[in-house]
Amino acid sequence: MKEKFKQFLEEHFKKIAPTQASMEYRKALLRQLLDREQELRIRGVSDDNLIFDMAVSELGDIDQTLATFENRQIKSGAVKRKISAVGACALAIVALLTAVYLVVGAVTTLWHPCWLIMVGGLFLGASVALVYVSIKCAKKRKFWAVRACVAVCEVLLSVFVFLVLQILFGMRGSWMTFLAMVVLIMGVDLAISFVTNSKIKWIEMPIFVELLGVMLYVILGLSVGGIWHPGWLMCLAGVLVGVVEFAVFVSKKMRAKNAQESKKLHVQNDVQDEKYWTQWDD
Repeated sequence: MKEKFKQFLEEHFKKIAPTQASMEYRKALLRQLLDREQELRIRGVSDDNLIFDMAVSELGDIDQTLATFENRQIKSGAVKRKISAVGACALAIVALLTAVYLVVGAVTTLWHPCWLIMVGGLFLGASVALVYVSIKCAKKRKFWAVRACVAVCEVLLSVFVFLVLQILFGMRGSWMTFLAMVVLIMGVDLAISFVTNSKIKWIEMPIFVELLGVMLYVILGLSVGGIWHPGWLMCLAGVLVGVVEFAVFVSKKMRAKNAQESKKLHVQNDVQDEKYWTQWDD
């Protein structure tokens, strides 16, 4: 019986590519068939042809199963190659900018602050990988992962901008880059919420507006004189947006309720009208 199972599997597996994975799968199916044979014999089935037919029938459409298996292997290989290509691009970016840093540093002896070139390469390489991951997650509708990857890219960008402003230009208020970073992260996340039609997009909007108002108030207050008062009124922006949203929400709910009651009333009137024209006294 074992040889008969082997012959059956060999005939069908010849239709797909002879890979290591297919060989392991063929061995697994053989073990499955032999286990089923043993179960049937324990139950009292002794006819070899009947055992063979019953065991093989449990595999279903073997050709379709093998075609699906092969397609999955091809897709898996393609994904691995894409990941390898993205990784190679990221490493190439890092290596290229590191080489530029070494050349510039060696020729001009400006090792500092030229090391920012290498840091930029590291950040850019990481961003390329994160963008690739976010695209793959978006196709699978894992939008929480997309938001996380985009947020990390924004953090890397903000850190690099801060280093450039602080080291190259010596700006005293360069630390406010991190205040802008918070607004940037929330703003992009809100945009993703609307694009993906997230359920919490209307909750995120007043939070973002409030955060934007507070951050603008702080940045302008530290940068421009005479803004602290009455500039604090900008902090009320989020509250106003929240109030407007609440009013719009209540208004929509009321309109929907009125439409529902009006429809119900029309149905009741139609029923009563029908009774009026068809009901007779005994």
